[in-house]
Amino acid sequence: KDFRDKDMDKDKTAAYIDSEYNSKFVEPLQEFIKIPNLTPAFDPEYFTNGLVQQAINHVKAYAESLEIEGLTFNVNDKEGRCPMVVMVYEGAGSPNVMIYGHLDKQPHMEGWIEGTGPTTPTIIGDKLYGRGSSDDGYVSFAILLAMKNALLQGATLPRIAIVLETEEESGSHDLTALLDECQEWIQKPDYCICLDSGALDYSTMWLTSTLRGMVAFNLKVSIAENGVHSGISGGAIPETFRIANSLLDRLEDTETRRLPLFEVEIPEQYHKEAEEIAALQGDELFKTYKFLDGCQAINQDKLNEIYLNVNWRPSLAVTGAAGLPPIQTAGNVLRASTTLRVSIRLPPGKDSAEALATAKEVLTKDPPFGAKVEILDGMGGDGWCMKVLSEKTMTVLNNASNSFFGKGVGTYGIGGSIPFLKELGDKYPDTEILALGTLGPETNAHAPNETIDLPFTKKFICGLSHLIADLA
Repeated sequence: KDFRDKDMDKDKTAAYIDSEYNSKFVEPLQEFIKIPNLTPAFDPEYFTNGLVQQAINHVKAYAESLEIEGLTFNVNDKEGRCPMVVMVYEGAGSPNVMIYGHLDKQPHMEGWIEGTGPTTPTIIGDKLYGRGSSDDGYVSFAILLAMKNALLQGATLPRIAIVLETEEESGSHDLTALLDECQEWIQKPDYCICLDSGALDYSTMWLTSTLRGMVAFNLKVSIAENGVHSGISGGAIPETFRIANSLLDRLEDTETRRLPLFEVEIPEQYHKEAEEIAALQGDELFKTYKFLDGCQAINQDKLNEIYLNVNWRPSLAVTGAAGLPPIQTAGNVLRASTTLRVSIRLPPGKDSAEALATAKEVLTKDPPFGAKVEILDGMGGDGWCMKVLSEKTMTVLNNASNSFFGKGVGTYGIGGSIPFLKELGDKYPDTEILALGTLGPETNAHAPNETIDLPFTKKFICGLSHLIADLA
């Protein structure tokens, strides 16, 4: 069946997006990058410094500049709760397409390459550097420009509700309540296109087949009322950092780096997906991580296992620490306590609340030397599996991808987490959820040197324009 909108011409789309790309996408995104609107978990003054409002106002001004007739801009902004933006275009009335993105950003971190910075948008080669570029600031400018292109060609668009969250990077604690409060604007979606996902490479449009869940918490180990000179106390006072490490070994096998307590049975179809992606990507599955000379990936000689490790198996990372002084001021003292921020990625289908409870039980039971062990500031979210899509949806996706990349849409798993998708799937079980995005190789989301690939994103916007038009 041909579901293509007869008013849409791919050559006209390519020409229009190319002509407007710098002024109507790159430059507005650069201005957005300059706003240091961190997610609330990393900004104690989130509710008072006005940065999230500045980001919202920037998006609103951009939306108004495109002069999309009938587009309304709504903000749910209640005291003590993170605001949510919902832009609504009534279009044909149906189907109802929800577009999801977020405005909040990860902390800046150190280690940006010379000439760039988290709030210093810089183009080097094909990449635009800056925090919030690909994760996830591009969304507003991409979807609105895609809509503008379709309307200029006379296409009929479906009803579109663009939902922009402002606490996604903090775990989306209020998401369900916010969706309920914004129900009048959003209504029940037939489709949800989440643009906070990624691309395996830049050769085509990619659908996300699975996402991992996650839990995170502070592991605090205390042994004494205060630190003591190590020459006096060494051999009597146990070292709390070493105790914390030994506790984490209860969760993670020190040789295989597997976490058996959190594993699930991997469905056969995803073993097949792993083999296909391994054959397609080859050594790029681990070379993309830029290991130092002589260093190796886990299971480097088994590419399909690397894919399964990253997408279907739990993994543990220590992402921060407290109680450890900088090396410049590290005297010979046995410290009274150590706190580690622990992040555990969970397989799709693993209940995050259950996993957090398991971690707490295992880590606090019978600690070495009777140390005081606390699990603090726990948070989590569940993973997600894409359900089988309808014939129309797959046809529309393939048409959009073929038109601008020369081949059909690809599917692959991503080891990251978007708890929103599991929550949305539970809330709207009949909604078809499509997770796409620009987080491709070397985009470095959450890390220093976050980038967005500009040539890929230009084609992606073209495909997005045809996708939303054809869904109508």
